[in-house]
Amino acid sequence: MKIWIVHDSHFGNGEKLAKTLGSALEKKGEVNIDHIKNISPEKVVSDAPDAIIVGTAARKFMISGASKKWLRKLKNELKNEEKTIKYGATFLTHVLDKKIAKIWGERFHKKLNDLAITNVYSEWISGRVKSAEGPFIDSEQEKFEKIGKDLNDWMK
Repeated sequence: MKIWIVHDSHFGNGEKLAKTLGSALEKKGEVNIDHIKNISPEKVVSDAPDAIIVGTAARKFMISGASKKWLRKLKNELKNEEKTIKYGATFLTHVLDKKIAKIWGERFHKKLNDLAITNVYSEWISGRVKSAEGPFIDSEQEKFEKIGKDLNDWMK
């Protein structure tokens, strides 16, 4: 299985979460992790992954515009190449309270439903940080490891 995890990390929090998930998913096969500025949707689609996980950050109470743009390009590329990806998931790093984070996380997660992804993970993954620069709140690392195992079991 080939898995791509792309993130839009500004302070390194998204990259850390991506690497934690990637470590759990290495049992499935080849895991590639990169920043959305370094990897194009065209490259990801040409690599024909079985799964994609896209991470973004909520900054100034908004989802990163670069992440939304990257997903639009991914959607167009999958359509142009007439390809699908079997599994998809999203994560959001944020300093928001649960109620507001849920709104933004769900909005970003719904964007996967517009893509040619056969199976979308049931919920978005929340990565709450203490401040914009991090670090994650104390319980988050253990939660990421558990979610990584859940993703591993979910991807058959």
